[in-house]
Amino acid sequence: MSTAVNGLVAYAHVNIPVTDVEAADAFYTEKLGLEKLPRPDFGGFDGSWLRLGPSQLHLSKVDEMPDSAGVMSHFALFIPADEFDATMAELAERGVEFFIEPNERDDFGVAVRSAFARDPDGNLIEFTDVALFE
Repeated sequence: MSTAVNGLVAYAHVNIPVTDVEAADAFYTEKLGLEKLPRPDFGGFDGSWLRLGPSQLHLSKVDEMPDSAGVMSHFALFIPADEFDATMAELAERGVEFFIEPNERDDFGVAVRSAFARDPDGNLIEFTDVALFE
């Protein structure tokens, strides 16, 4: 069994491509409630930084989205199990359209609830009650 290098404990941020930074910002701040952060000037390289709990989501402007046909590239946002139903309802009220509706599945004997949505550029987001740490 492999173990992580000492000191590697969590993601600091995830970076995803977007074609329209304003539309992506609106989706992540208004629909998901992420906090907009100041972002350094990278010399004309447009993007945005957002906070979710102790982690960040970075958005990087691209002219064209990469071809992801046939792949399930995504990132997952954790929701505590006792808040899952209420969170799904709030997301729906805020206009989040689910690509895969909230559901429950069996992952190796453990009941897992999840749902999937897409941001304005089609980036896939999973919402799940899979625990952060064992």
